[in-house]
Amino acid sequence: MIRKTTMITLMLIHWNSMWAQTPAQTGGDVWTLDQCITYAMTHATDIRLKKVEADNAREEVGAAAGGFMPSLSAGVGTQLSWGRNVDPETNTYNTITSFSNSYSVGGSLMLFDGAQTWNAFRKARLEVRRSDNALALAQDEKAIEVMERYVDAVYNEASLRIAEDKLADSRQLLMKTQRMESLGEKSYPDVAQMEAQVAEDEYTVEHQRTAAKKAVMMLKNAMGMEESDDMRVDGQLGTGTHDSAGTLGLAAGRMMEADHALAAARLDYKMTCGRLWPSVSIGGGVSTGYYKNMSSNGIVTPFSRQMKNNLGQYVYASLSFPLFNFATIKNVRKAQGNVRMAEMEREETRRNISSDYRQAVIDRDGYIKEVALLERKVASDSIAHHLISRKYEEGMLSTFDLHASAQTLHNSRVRLLQTRLMAEIKKRLVEYYEE
Repeated sequence: MIRKTTMITLMLIHWNSMWAQTPAQTGGDVWTLDQCITYAMTHATDIRLKKVEADNAREEVGAAAGGFMPSLSAGVGTQLSWGRNVDPETNTYNTITSFSNSYSVGGSLMLFDGAQTWNAFRKARLEVRRSDNALALAQDEKAIEVMERYVDAVYNEASLRIAEDKLADSRQLLMKTQRMESLGEKSYPDVAQMEAQVAEDEYTVEHQRTAAKKAVMMLKNAMGMEESDDMRVDGQLGTGTHDSAGTLGLAAGRMMEADHALAAARLDYKMTCGRLWPSVSIGGGVSTGYYKNMSSNGIVTPFSRQMKNNLGQYVYASLSFPLFNFATIKNVRKAQGNVRMAEMEREETRRNISSDYRQAVIDRDGYIKEVALLERKVASDSIAHHLISRKYEEGMLSTFDLHASAQTLHNSRVRLLQTRLMAEIKKRLVEYYEE
């Protein structure tokens, strides 16, 4: 019993050593999961787009605040007239040729517009918070995407190591079988069977090597890294948090996104209703001009004197009542519907978040239990394969028994590898929900 326990311990030590030394290939820098996530936060295209959207939202606040400011305008005009027209000096119709200039400066201020300007400003500020939350949520989602791609790359690299170990064992057994055939202990069909096993393992290694390269390529694509850059993944995933990712967490981020959508719909409804209210505005300005009768040889009043003599000022106040606007009435009803839709979507988001979180916890706990069970199975399959190999060398078992044993051990190691990685993904996912 003590000897068996020692053998199991040695098998597990060998497995953990293989797991820790996954990136055994040469060339390229070794990247940890945290490094990959940090790189993606500054280079991934979708994250960079979200940052630009956040900057644009801040610019919209300034534009919306401009609605509270008065509007100023200035105008300059010139006119050359001939034929029958009004002489401004005598205010009578004459057939003359004249030249005139006009100059004006005016301004206006909206005093009340149904709170449309105020609600537009509130919505602009809301969009800033909404864009910041969208950026944090996108960072969390990008971190999860990179983590999944990274784990996939680690899985394929580790699977490649397992396949290479199996190929090395098969080649060694082939050499032993060939020697045993030369001694008359094995027949040629046994050698042929082992050669077929070696060929199958060589195919598996090449297939897995291609899958490993594709997994690294997909990881680079998720990170926003150029394909020409060389990199290797580190088999140690670690359990640290990622400060470079969003700080809200998936649950809070998704819920805030739904809250912001509902608040924006309500503000849109208020702005649409504001179009049915009366509007009040005031304004004023100054104007002047210059006139010259080109058909007369009389003395023309100098430009400076005309600018002073023709100077005029004005002020006004305007009150406008929208009596009937069919399109606005329909838009109010549409805005009401959008509010109800946003309320239902918020409730659906809340239920989905709760369901996704519970599912992630169930998956995490299930994979952790499966890892413990598969570790025992790998240890038992390793012992069984070792004993079957000894019996095969002694001529007590056929190559078919040896092949079945080797394949069972290989499948168990791959399943344990996959389950370990899935457990790590689910643990990280639960952490993102609980932040």
